[in-house]
Amino acid sequence: MAELDQIDMKILRLLQTDADIPNAELAERIGLSPSACLRRVARLRENGVIRKTVAVIDPAFVGRPLTAVINLEFHRHGNRYRQDFIAKVRDLAAVQQCYLVTGEVTGVLVLHLRDMAEYTALCETLFDADDNIVWYRTYIVTEVLKDEPSIYI
Repeated sequence: MAELDQIDMKILRLLQTDADIPNAELAERIGLSPSACLRRVARLRENGVIRKTVAVIDPAFVGRPLTAVINLEFHRHGNRYRQDFIAKVRDLAAVQQCYLVTGEVTGVLVLHLRDMAEYTALCETLFDADDNIVWYRTYIVTEVLKDEPSIYI
């Protein structure tokens, strides 16, 4: 894992707030020369600290207003079964996030969907046709109180 100093942490905090900040402004705000700042950001990318830079889009504006959180339980937990599920989930664009977790459930998925018809089709493909899924429970989001992609550092 990469060693991060206080300057790296400042860079990360600012980039999480606005990844479009010009390098000269970023450098000025953290007290570095533009070239030193550019080298640090490049190193953070090379070391995998910054995995990627993306635009955070409001799902409703692109026709995906329905958000669902789904808990599920596997029947069998071996690597082969897990890998089969992972392959299916990665191919589904509606699946925004997928976590295999400890505790009372095996997995948690967050989906952004067009409508209930897409939800039903996805459930048939991903869960109903998979004999390794014991059960799944869906929670439809009625109100978003916080949706912050940044990591607290």
